[in-house]
Amino acid sequence: MTHSISLSIVIPTYNAKPYLSHTIDSILKSKAINYEIVIVDNASDDGTIKHLKKRFVQHLDKINFLILDKNYGPAKARNEGVKLANGAYLAFLDSDTEVDPQWANEALFCFRANKKVAAIQCKLLLLRNRKNIDYVGEYLSNTGFLTQVSPHGEADNGQYDFPHKILAAKSAGMFVTKEAFEKVGGFDEDYFIFVEETDLGWRLWLAGYEVILCPKSIVYHYFSATKDIVAKSFNNHLVRFHGTKNYILTLYKNLSIRYLIKILPIHIALWLSLAMYLIFTGNFRSGLNIFKGILWHFPNFLTNTQKRMSVQKMRVVSDSVIFESMSLMKNISIIDLVKKFMGV
Repeated sequence: MTHSISLSIVIPTYNAKPYLSHTIDSILKSKAINYEIVIVDNASDDGTIKHLKKRFVQHLDKINFLILDKNYGPAKARNEGVKLANGAYLAFLDSDTEVDPQWANEALFCFRANKKVAAIQCKLLLLRNRKNIDYVGEYLSNTGFLTQVSPHGEADNGQYDFPHKILAAKSAGMFVTKEAFEKVGGFDEDYFIFVEETDLGWRLWLAGYEVILCPKSIVYHYFSATKDIVAKSFNNHLVRFHGTKNYILTLYKNLSIRYLIKILPIHIALWLSLAMYLIFTGNFRSGLNIFKGILWHFPNFLTNTQKRMSVQKMRVVSDSVIFESMSLMKNISIIDLVKKFMGV
């Protein structure tokens, strides 16, 4: 079977028993051919794997299970899943998604239509309201924070139904060629969770590849399920600490010196401002976790600098081409950014 596989579908999971069966069901009912499913379990304690093996006993020839010894987060889990993957193409899904029947075929068509494309963002629609958008790609803002192509929850009226360039894809519904994934080093496992897909997509651009939205490849995303699971286990620390840490690390690794000097100081100042605001409004733990995310970079400076040097060494495209010629940077006002923060 391994010789005929063209697509490996990698799904990390952690205590997602109520959702993952629906994800697998939708894949099995899809029109995808020559595929395998790799489930990577981050040491769940809710009986996820036992349930899946019983539920899909007739399909175990298509499903591989990898059980990790502890929760390493989705970044490492995906990398471990790729090590077992036999396909030339990789599909990443979250455990709270369902796929459209033509989801895989449409993505493979987009790859074949443009040989420079290394990663594809599926059109992510909300599972509970399938006429509304969850995510269709992202750009970098002039402040170093990400801005989405579409506001979350926007009605899908076909306004994004054309392949266009984006900075990075979201792993809830994402395809990437295995060759390109391995060339740029896969996901950075120091991220644990949050922004790791942006870092990967950005490195693909630097290596000379392209990342696009493939709007006919549709995935439905429950959206809040993963956040609910995360909140029960890690609460605010996961969001504030890793969010701050990973945003700064992504900018430090991937920006050229010119853009780094221009963007990173403003970016860090905005994080500090948010931390102070949270502390003064009584949310001490959130503010403290942001400070911890910033301070993490001091003892890890040499390691992070080595990562930066490795990333910049493989650069074949300038930031001016990526952000200006390809319009992958968007201006965002401080007021709009504050509103975004307050909604987090």
